[in-house]
Amino acid sequence: MDSSDSITIVRDRISTLLRQESATPAPRDVVVLAVDGLSYAFAADCWTGAAQISRLRSVFPTTSSAGWLSSLTGLDVARHLVPGVVFSDPEGSDELINVFDYRGRDLTPARETVFTDARRLGYRPSAVLGDMETYGGSWRDALLRDAEPVLGHRFYTQDEGTYRERDPRLLVDLVRDALGRTLAAPGEGPRLVWCYIELDRHIHHFGYDRHAARFLAGVEELAQELADAGTVVLAHADHGLTPTRRDPDLTELIETLARRNGFRMGGAGRTRWLYPEPGTADGVAVELRAKLPESVRVARSEELFPEGVRRRIGELVLIAEGDAFLVDHGYRYEHGSLTDAELDTPYAAWGI
Repeated sequence: MDSSDSITIVRDRISTLLRQESATPAPRDVVVLAVDGLSYAFAADCWTGAAQISRLRSVFPTTSSAGWLSSLTGLDVARHLVPGVVFSDPEGSDELINVFDYRGRDLTPARETVFTDARRLGYRPSAVLGDMETYGGSWRDALLRDAEPVLGHRFYTQDEGTYRERDPRLLVDLVRDALGRTLAAPGEGPRLVWCYIELDRHIHHFGYDRHAARFLAGVEELAQELADAGTVVLAHADHGLTPTRRDPDLTELIETLARRNGFRMGGAGRTRWLYPEPGTADGVAVELRAKLPESVRVARSEELFPEGVRRRIGELVLIAEGDAFLVDHGYRYEHGSLTDAELDTPYAAWGI
């Protein structure tokens, strides 16, 4: 078992820093860079000048919806009850919801975040939504509860439709401008500025390549600039990604089995759960194990999730353990499962 701390510790780490700063005569501003899809190994190679960098362990499933909520609330999936992207309607209908669109009241029992802590400690918490502007609904509301939203600064989501690579230096300048404007906004007291950057959009298509390395190098230069000017800079992530290729035969097989057995599918990425018709789960599991490749694990949900979460997911779970699975067209890297590349994430600091 890995001994790294869970990403659920991020809230406490940030709040501890704010508490220490608030006890000084002149508390410093704190900037937190939230880089979606950043693995620990790649960050450690790129951020060699960080004052601190440590490895944290993501939650399962390794999805953005579960990971960011765990980081900012300090709750694991068993307590915040958001297991992935597509799952049963929390309000009890027969429909499946997409967490990024859902606007119901019962998504999560989480009621406080690191931004709540910041307000209590005399900080003014702001969230530069960045690439999160494309999302909405109850999930984003819960994630950014008690933060002042800052709009108008997108990085990796400038273009609609197909992803197109952009100059990494331009992207760093966009982040620099967003942070500079937010830190300079009128108001009293020290600031906590959390900024969301969806590097994940690039990694899905191209992996941890030269573009990503140049972007992270620029981010470190920016972090050091801010640190030299008296601001503490932190960076964290939700999950990493691992090489994954779309397997058309596997995709067709699962679709055929779904039609034949009448089950629906939820989850996201490299972990999917199935909703079999009542009383059919055992038979469906037997057929899946007989026909799916050994690289796809077939498990019962009770083997992986506590009772509260199981109310939201199906009885059977498929987990990719190899490099072939159900993947969107154009994707070469994916996340959601249990490889170290997906689970290991960075927590870095400058100016400490």
